Amino acid sequence: MARAAAAPARRPSGAPPTHVPRRPWLEAPRRLPTPSVPRGAAVLDALLAGRAWIAIVFVLLSGIVFFNVDLLRMNRDIAVTVERARTVQLENTRLRTDIARLGSSERIQRVAAERGLVLPAPGEVRYLRSRPSVDASRAAVRMKADEASLSKAGQAGAPQADPARPPSADAVGAPPASPAVPQADPVPVQPQE
Repeated sequence: MARAAAAPARRPSGAPPTHVPRRPWLEAPRRLPTPSVPRGAAVLDALLAGRAWIAIVFVLLSGIVFFNVDLLRMNRDIAVTVERARTVQLENTRLRTDIARLGSSERIQRVAAERGLVLPAPGEVRYLRSRPSVDASRAAVRMKADEASLSKAGQAGAPQADPARPPSADAVGAPPASPAVPQADPVPVQPQE
């Protein structure tokens, strides 16, 4: 009986074994839970792990440099435009001053008096009535009369040129002599009714 106490107890044949020896070469590898990573982060990790990141950083830095150069050029153009606008404003101010000085009624009256012009008396100013059917025919008659009188005056006072003799050197560069223009009689204006 002493033997029976030393021997381990047997398990029944249908019961599952309590201890199974581990055989790691037969077991499937265990997967560790991985946190979900966005797709862009995985691509970025792959790029930074390789040498392509140097080219990417170079392209980004050169883009920043070109952007800054373009920004400086734009600022220079803005400064030139602002200076041009300031110059134009000063010129406009000067021109407005000239217009105010030249347009003053005192100056106009003084210049007119220097040239011999006088203001008409209040009763001498009259307004004409427009009659298109009559005015056009009267103007045409007066123009024909003026042309006839000018052509007669030009024929009577103009020297005849000799076709056999060439024109003199004085006459080549000189302006043509103006014929004597007779002064037309003023046409009386009918007062308005």
